[in-house]
Amino acid sequence: MALSEARKASQKTHFLLLFAICLLLANPLLAQQATEGHVGLPMDWSTRHILFTNGGTPEVRAAAAHDLRSWINWNQRSSFLFPRYGAHPGLMARRKRHPRIDWAMSLGPGTGNPANGGLAVGESPAKYSFNINNTYSCANDYVVYTIGATPSATQANIVAFNNLYTGTVSSSCPFGPQTPPTTDYTQPTFMWSYAIGTSASFLSPTLSLDGTKVSFIENGNPALFDVLTPTTGQGTDATHPFVIAAAGASLVRLDYTNSAAAGCKASTTNSNSSAYIDYTNDVAYVGADNGRLYKITGVFKGTPAVQYCVTVPSAAANPLLTSPVYDQMSNQVFVSDGFKVYSYTPGAASFTASGSIAVASNAGADPIVLSPIVDTTNGFVYVFSGADSTNTHSIVSQMNLGLTSQVTAQIGPASTQFILDGDFDNAYFTAGPKTGAGTLYACGTQANSATRPSLYALSFSAPNGLMNAAPAMSDNRNINGAANPAGTCSPLLDFDDGTTDRLFVGTGNFNGTTGANLVTEWNVNTRIASNATLPNSTAANEWGGTSAFTIDNVSLTPQAASIYFGTLRPPPSPTTTPCGAKNFCAVKLTQSGLQ
Repeated sequence: MALSEARKASQKTHFLLLFAICLLLANPLLAQQATEGHVGLPMDWSTRHILFTNGGTPEVRAAAAHDLRSWINWNQRSSFLFPRYGAHPGLMARRKRHPRIDWAMSLGPGTGNPANGGLAVGESPAKYSFNINNTYSCANDYVVYTIGATPSATQANIVAFNNLYTGTVSSSCPFGPQTPPTTDYTQPTFMWSYAIGTSASFLSPTLSLDGTKVSFIENGNPALFDVLTPTTGQGTDATHPFVIAAAGASLVRLDYTNSAAAGCKASTTNSNSSAYIDYTNDVAYVGADNGRLYKITGVFKGTPAVQYCVTVPSAAANPLLTSPVYDQMSNQVFVSDGFKVYSYTPGAASFTASGSIAVASNAGADPIVLSPIVDTTNGFVYVFSGADSTNTHSIVSQMNLGLTSQVTAQIGPASTQFILDGDFDNAYFTAGPKTGAGTLYACGTQANSATRPSLYALSFSAPNGLMNAAPAMSDNRNINGAANPAGTCSPLLDFDDGTTDRLFVGTGNFNGTTGANLVTEWNVNTRIASNATLPNSTAANEWGGTSAFTIDNVSLTPQAASIYFGTLRPPPSPTTTPCGAKNFCAVKLTQSGLQ
């Protein structure tokens, strides 16, 4: 039996190595990184919005190999097979796990209204690991936060930290150096800090494949698409930034909604649409509040320019487009106007409409605020909505890639709060929904309250992989703490380390001073079966709740296996936090107290 298992493990390892080699051959950018001595790994909001699972036809698997994000997705989901930074699942299982704050760094007090600052609700920091094939790098591994505050000489709107692998209990990075000099080795270093332009940046940043450039949106009127080439050491902290007022050698600013491309000049803002980067073609797809979807070329390797755009035929009076997602396998861009989901095929000179499907009533505020999630292997698109077609229920909608059919599952009453992304457990990726395996966890509303969050578990049916309309587990309110206040959830995050599959849920109230302000962690090796089930552990005092989470590694190296997020509100006076009173925080939390 042991020999048989060993052979299976060996065969699996050889298969994965062959898959990695094929990806290197198929993707010149990745191959170039390898010849330069490192293979970097960018992780940002888009990582969880394009899914590649086991299964699929040989044709699907072959097509997936040409999309660089399939490699990023595979690396994240399989990192426990090739553990980075000293990780070993057997050792990890023997560690006692309790989530705690390793560090919290100030993003400044924001400007004006208490909600104007920090990383915005639903948005994600971007993490770059310099070399996944070697030891961690204190100098070169970094995480980027955009800041929803007006930039000035005393307030940054984008910052980055390195020396990440530090903490209150142990540290794998020696020291900052901090400014002013200190012997406190429990904090990271501000790698750089910028005040760029005159507008806040409250959407998610994206990274180049080699980690040398960052793209983000300046959320003024008009919105600007920026590509920054940062320099380490420019700016001291979030309140002492390096000021860049205009474009130059280190900053490209594209006024993309005022483009000279035919039909693309319609100056406007951008409320919901982060840029999606197609690494293979060096293209960005991004929306705006004028209902237009834009294709931008030359993003990281050339000069960014709008090639063309299309006006989404929305019935909404004010169509605020979500972030788009490009599925390279089907050559379709998926985007929502807050009520419908649309698909477009990008061609040589224009977009061609591929399909559309209604999800929610267009009465009231946009119930869909985050991007579709595209499962390219199984042929599904998912969105999470605060209303259905009757404006009665919060729902999860599963559609086919052609947008000709959908299944919806109710997750509580129609919400007066945001309904943000859920996430899939490891079984969804390893066995797949078409075998009837896997769970999609979603945060909806409580059965008797449209203002209080609750956790739901959704299942799938074989052999078609369709989501079951009736949740497998409903209305688990234990994400919200004993006080059970009003509020909303962060986007959820699932991560499997080879031993334990964990689900992370943030809850809070970014609109007020009361809220759960928690991060709960759940063991989901098996589906949560009862709404009486309690979380494995909880981290408190995440004021206002949390932004979306970004994960980094599977590791036993002290502090090198963490999640990163931002708090959504400064604490009420006179409360202080690890990042100071009246400040928004950038937070690093162990995946479950691996130290």
